[in-house]
Amino acid sequence: MLDIPPQLIALVIVLLVALGFSIHTQSSKTNGRKLPPGPSGVPFLGNLLDVPGKHLASYFRKLVEEYGGIVSLNIVGLRFILIGNMGVAKELLEKRAVKHSSRPVCEEGQNQILGRKLSVGIMSTVRAGKTEPLQEFEAISNIQRLLDDGGADWFHYMNVISASSVLAAGFGMQFPTGQEPELKELLYVLDEAVTLMTPTASIINVLPFLDLLPGPMPWRIRAQEFRKREDAVYKKLIDKALEGEALGMDTWAAEFAREDSNSGAQRFLIKGFTSAAIETTSITLQNFILACIRYPEWIPSAQKEIDAVVGTDRLPSFKDRPFLPYVEAIVRETLRWRPAVRFGIPHQSVADDVIEYQGHKYFIPKGSIIFSVIWAIEHNQTKFEDHDRFMPERFLDAKGSLKPDYETSAFGFGRRGCPGIPFAERTLWINIATILWTFNIRRSDVPDPKTGLPFHYDASDVAFSGDITNCPFPFPAVFEPRSPQRAEVARREWSECEKDLHVLLPVLKKD
Repeated sequence: MLDIPPQLIALVIVLLVALGFSIHTQSSKTNGRKLPPGPSGVPFLGNLLDVPGKHLASYFRKLVEEYGGIVSLNIVGLRFILIGNMGVAKELLEKRAVKHSSRPVCEEGQNQILGRKLSVGIMSTVRAGKTEPLQEFEAISNIQRLLDDGGADWFHYMNVISASSVLAAGFGMQFPTGQEPELKELLYVLDEAVTLMTPTASIINVLPFLDLLPGPMPWRIRAQEFRKREDAVYKKLIDKALEGEALGMDTWAAEFAREDSNSGAQRFLIKGFTSAAIETTSITLQNFILACIRYPEWIPSAQKEIDAVVGTDRLPSFKDRPFLPYVEAIVRETLRWRPAVRFGIPHQSVADDVIEYQGHKYFIPKGSIIFSVIWAIEHNQTKFEDHDRFMPERFLDAKGSLKPDYETSAFGFGRRGCPGIPFAERTLWINIATILWTFNIRRSDVPDPKTGLPFHYDASDVAFSGDITNCPFPFPAVFEPRSPQRAEVARREWSECEKDLHVLLPVLKKD
């Protein structure tokens, strides 16, 4: 007799049940009502065999380009709805958020609601400029690293500037070299989190209902091990923020813990708030450098505007932001051109719904899993001319002013949207402005070690990881100071700037 583990038997049974009832389930749910268009698929499995393990966003985008701004997929009886149109996304995920903001598998609890409320409160202080001195300090620090080695390790530095900015504001921690063990451990945890969310990492990422199976399933064991490691990393950071060297600083951790329960669980809600900000901001800065190399023709216009406003005897600061619309357009175009997250966090419908799109009414069944396809929305060819080219001027009018009514899908929609938008945008703006003021960025002359030929700078899917956060693979770049004087100014400002976080993050006021 074969020695078959009981968990495997249970898995087979669940799969057979799912397959056997998939067609019946779909027909009973729709009750003859018209679903959004999409590929037909095969019996029982639906479109499962078409779903790639990598570059899922490009598959989604292809479907949107073929079928329109709202697409329907059947994955083993589960209904997936892809949204590739800004208007449809806002209608379903913001105006009708009550129906379409649940989470697949798990429901949103009070902790998540509280975490979002605290995050919104913190971001209101960011909008008021509270973190700008800290973000300017971090940008100047980044310039020093780039001056030191001419950008030889620039790719890593973008990870460092993103993590250091968030961790300083969040926990009162500084990581000046980028080689600190705590920072390395955190970056490892962030990478592992992205890996765990990819479709190929686990079968439950494609068939989430399988997580109902009891016992020590492989995906559950791996997730539990990851959670222990992640909790240990954040416990150290939180302890240092609340009881260690950052005690008394007005950090985000202190805000999360201000009204904490006896269990101390509330303070750990900061994990999700900070981890996403670090990952997406670093990728966006790396994509900005790729755009500088692939499409350098816009750089002189940007530097001309910066020089006219800032001059040559100081670095840019946030006080210059209202007078630098071209830099603002660069931030917007970087978010659009190669978004760090190419499809949004899945929403789930808690009620049947009907939406009208291009003269047709489409049925959205209860239980549908909805993805906003950022990669398609931001490359809508009817809205963005020459959509695959990096062109900041597309966001400017004939007078060089920013066009009104700007909207982006890069940060998600509704309740599942990124709460840290103000901090992320400010980090991007000040770093892009200081880099362009200080450096000319060009291709490296060093041959590709894999081929011995000049390095091929690619912006297609081949050059990106294809994971949930779509990071470019490392590539070389040369950062040359625009003049010795500018390098000297940057060094001087670093020597003179405030570096004490107790000053940059004022002492927490007691109620």
